[in-house]
Amino acid sequence: MEMTAQEIISTVQTLPVQVQEEIVKTLQRNLKKRPAKSALDEDEIERRLLAKGLISEIPPRVQDTEEDNYQPIKVSGKPLSESILEERD
Repeated sequence: MEMTAQEIISTVQTLPVQVQEEIVKTLQRNLKKRPAKSALDEDEIERRLLAKGLISEIPPRVQDTEEDNYQPIKVSGKPLSESILEERD
């Protein structure tokens, strides 16, 4: 019979503090040894969606040049967030 994560946590909480600390240290060592699971990149997500038939084609990429040239607009007066809070009251 397999225990759920919550059952394991509940069981560990009943153990003496020294045993709990040893369990934590062991888990931390084990997690450091395992390679980090990398997040899927956009290309991989698109390939999977295409393979499952959820999309019919992968659209061509558009370069994000707007972010490279972004310049914030300077405005006078109080911050917008303050105006919103005042209107909510």
